[in-house]
Amino acid sequence: MNTMLLETKDLTIGYGNIAVQTNLCLQAQERDLICLTGTNGAGKSTLLRTLSGLQPALNGSVSIDGKEISNMSNRQRATKLSLVLTDDIEVENLTVKELVSMGRFPYTNWAGLLSEKDESIVTQAIADVNLTHKLSSKINEISDGEKQRAIIAKAIAQDTPLVLLDEPTAHLDLPNRIEIMLLLRKLSISTKKTFILSTHELDLALQMSDKIWLMTEHGIEEGLPEDLMLSGKFQKAFGSDSFFFDPTDGHCRINHLKGTLMVDIITENDAELQTAWLKRALNRVGVIISKDANIIIHCHPHGYSINNGSIFPTIQSVLDEMKNI
Repeated sequence: MNTMLLETKDLTIGYGNIAVQTNLCLQAQERDLICLTGTNGAGKSTLLRTLSGLQPALNGSVSIDGKEISNMSNRQRATKLSLVLTDDIEVENLTVKELVSMGRFPYTNWAGLLSEKDESIVTQAIADVNLTHKLSSKINEISDGEKQRAIIAKAIAQDTPLVLLDEPTAHLDLPNRIEIMLLLRKLSISTKKTFILSTHELDLALQMSDKIWLMTEHGIEEGLPEDLMLSGKFQKAFGSDSFFFDPTDGHCRINHLKGTLMVDIITENDAELQTAWLKRALNRVGVIISKDANIIIHCHPHGYSINNGSIFPTIQSVLDEMKNI
């Protein structure tokens, strides 16, 4: 049974006298990977900054390991949580090791000298994010994905039970977004740390997170990704007339405009994959798929036939032929 690490009670967040979210009662346990998601302006960054103590709560409390963060000194907070911001790279002339070593600041003396233990923790944090081969490289000499991993390593080296990340995959390409999410998933297990990250990557959040905090204008829905999808809360929060979340797998689907052309599709000889991609292409160009259609496309492992005529080798050739129908 994982232990409770973070808890908020009747938490209200915002700026000045303006409340963004009220009466939030949230919980995070040891080893949780929690994705915080919601529409723009819902208060994701504000919540992370409040949880970290960077800005005060308007009401209520935030506790880590049973102690309210408002009663902690800055150094005490730095041993309980680390924060990774989107714009956290402002030290381009440092090496990867020097950047990661900065995570040990809560534990070093006034001179900032690293002990043998500190050095070992830094080395391990760099290895955890697969950057050992870049240890001596300057930050301005490595890729954006590697920079993000280096900053995560700095948070790991800080050796706190809780790590907060604000849009850690922002500005990264798809392969690097996936790699960062996989890395956080692995680290939540191997280091026993709790990760809470804000993200707009809904597909990745649904596949990777232990729990989702779904932020809406009416508060935060907290639960397993599967439960939030089955309840329709994702569709209610994000869906529109233009797209929807497929209840069978959670992926976002576009509501394409439909024309008048109708076809039926029959799968032959285990050509399910070919059928699936043909349906996707037909849906995109507005063709209606119906059992009542007079035009029948047979999908074969190596091509497609229209009304049992000639075999067309590609989906493009099928679409080209249908322009003549």
